[in-house]
Amino acid sequence: MKRWFWLVVLTTAMATATAQEPSTQPDGLQQILAQQQQLRRDLDAGRTEGMTTRQVNMIRKSQQQVFAVTEGKSRLDQLTMDEKIQLENALERINAEVKNTRAGHDEKQVCWREKQTGTTINVTRCGTEAEKREAREGARDFLDRPKVCGENCG
Repeated sequence: MKRWFWLVVLTTAMATATAQEPSTQPDGLQQILAQQQQLRRDLDAGRTEGMTTRQVNMIRKSQQQVFAVTEGKSRLDQLTMDEKIQLENALERINAEVKNTRAGHDEKQVCWREKQTGTTINVTRCGTEAEKREAREGARDFLDRPKVCGENCG
């Protein structure tokens, strides 16, 4: 279990570092894929102590997304912005399952694309899962507020 944790933490750190400086680590994607393949072999060998079947299935599903997004690519700079976001999110989901805590799920970094109000421009926003949930709930609360003000508004 500790081995997986450090493997995923290292993978996530490398993905972030490589995304920020692709010229200094051109083989970062290959390292990520090699580590994910090793994690897959560990799961196939039954080294899942301390993990539920649901967690193992979530890791496998996220790994499928990692391999699908990176298929035919050898460097991170070959990925589109949307593919980089999908890759980062999948690696964070794997990390959260390996950490196996609610705090791990809330603290995982996620990125999402949203339209900027008044334009057709898509903006990439990143934050923790808790921040994303908070923003989504704030938007719902705004939409649920009455649109017409009566006598006692304020």
